[in-house]
Amino acid sequence: MSENLEETRPWLRVEKDDCPVSTPQQAWIESSMKWFAGEFGTEPLLGGIVLPGPNLVSGYSGTKRQIGRLIAGVCSVMSVKPSDLIVEFFDLRELKDEQARRGRLAVGHYYVEDGRPVIGLDISEASDPHYLTAIIAHELGHVRLLGEGRITAARKDHERLTDLLTVYFGFGIFSTNAALRFGESARGFSVQPLGYLDERTLNAARNEGYSRLGYLTEAEFGYAMSCYAWLRGETDPDWAGHLDPGPRAHLRQGLRYLSRCAREGELPTTRTDGVPVTINMLPGSPVPGLHIPFPVFTRSTWPPGEGKR
Repeated sequence: MSENLEETRPWLRVEKDDCPVSTPQQAWIESSMKWFAGEFGTEPLLGGIVLPGPNLVSGYSGTKRQIGRLIAGVCSVMSVKPSDLIVEFFDLRELKDEQARRGRLAVGHYYVEDGRPVIGLDISEASDPHYLTAIIAHELGHVRLLGEGRITAARKDHERLTDLLTVYFGFGIFSTNAALRFGESARGFSVQPLGYLDERTLNAARNEGYSRLGYLTEAEFGYAMSCYAWLRGETDPDWAGHLDPGPRAHLRQGLRYLSRCAREGELPTTRTDGVPVTINMLPGSPVPGLHIPFPVFTRSTWPPGEGKR
C-alpha cells in the first residue's frame, strides 16, 4: 500500500540512504577509483570539475577550428599533448549503412598508427559541444589507459573503466548526461549511440522509448559522481544541479550512503581478490590554472578540513 502511495505521490517518498548500486558494482567503482589515484595521482581529482555553461556554447557553431579548441581544452585537463594526437573526422550519416551492416555504430573511435594515438570524431555531432566534449573525453581516456599501456583491450571492463576515468578527470557531468540521449525523428524520438554500441545492444536496451547508452548505467554514473564528490570533501556539491534528474538522484542517494558509512576523505571498504581494502586518498596538489574553455571548481587543500582539527 505504501509503495503504491509513493509511486502516485512522489512527495511522500522517503529519501534512501543505501548504496544506489549493487555490491559488485560498488566494489568495482571504489576499487577503480583507488586504482586511478595510484596511476594518475590525486591531481585530476582535485584539479576541478568541468562545467557546462555559456562559455562553452557562446558563439559555437561546430567549425573544425572550434572543435580543435575543444579538443585542446579536454587534452589540457586530461594531461594529453594535442601535438601527440592525430584527429580524424568522419560523418556517421554517410557511414551509417556500412557501419550498420558491420554491426557497429560509433560516434568516436581510437587506435594507434605509427606509434601515435588516433581519435576519430563524428562531425554530425559537432553542433552539440556538451555531447562532443563527452565523446572527446572518452576517446582521450583510451589514450591514457590503452595508449600509455596501463591496461590492454583484452581487459573485459576496459570500456567501462574508460567511462569511469572521465569522472575521475572531472568530465563526469558531460559523460553522465550524454549516457542517455534522444534525437527527434519522424516517429518522435530515436536513440543516438554513444561509444561502441552495436545495433543488437541498442535495440535490446529499448524500454518505453528510452535507451541507455555508453557503458555505465545511470545508477553507476550517479554513484561514481558520489564517490568523486565525497573524496573532494563535497557533501552537497553546487555542480550537482548540472546533472540530469535521474543521475542527480543517484548522486544524492550515494552521498547520503557515504555520509552514513564512510569516513571523511575515504570510501567504504571494498574487496579485491577477497582481501578487504580501505580506499584512502593521500594528500596531493591541485592542478595549476587551466587555460581551457570551461569553468571549473577546484579545491586548494587536501584532505578536506585540513587544519581545522
